[in-house]
Amino acid sequence: MNKCLSFMQQDLLKELGTIGSGHAATAMAELIGSKIMISVPTVALASFAEVASYVGGPENVLSCVSLDVKGSVPGTVLILFEEESALSLLRSILWGSEPDFKNLTELEQSAINEVGNILAGSYLSALADFSEQPIMAGVPSLAIDMAGAVLSAPLTKVGSVADVALLIQAEFITEKTSRGCVVFIPQPEATDKLLKLFGVVANEK
Repeated sequence: MNKCLSFMQQDLLKELGTIGSGHAATAMAELIGSKIMISVPTVALASFAEVASYVGGPENVLSCVSLDVKGSVPGTVLILFEEESALSLLRSILWGSEPDFKNLTELEQSAINEVGNILAGSYLSALADFSEQPIMAGVPSLAIDMAGAVLSAPLTKVGSVADVALLIQAEFITEKTSRGCVVFIPQPEATDKLLKLFGVVANEK
């Protein structure tokens, strides 16, 4: 979809990612207890079918923190980490921990949820400032499952097929580099509103 975007529209997306990452890096540093850098190699308005390719394909097992989004652009935000990136972040947060990815302890699940909460809040805050309208996230919920399953869950809620998602790839640089994706899936009635924020009209999709 980004092929249809002008340079100005792409710059707006990159600015959103940069501002959100600045907020996230500050909050993540407090959680980890050491400096962390967050870079954003990709920010895209992607078709929903393209999202799985950014996280290794529909059969790749991920950790997924999901939060309902309320306000002027309602939907669902997903924070996705592949196994090694999730484990690397957990080791940074919980010193001495050796997590079992498919059998996380309650403390480890809580830590991943907090990371998801921070990232969702940071990027949604940037989106709210950008749109000058209220956008709020709900309570985080964690699942460990294949990408196809976690990506299809928001569609089941609304009973519709999404045709666009705001996707932000992020790299977290501490002693090791971890990679994750923030995916905002608007509800069908909010899709055009999201596109218009970036100057994209419906027939450009």
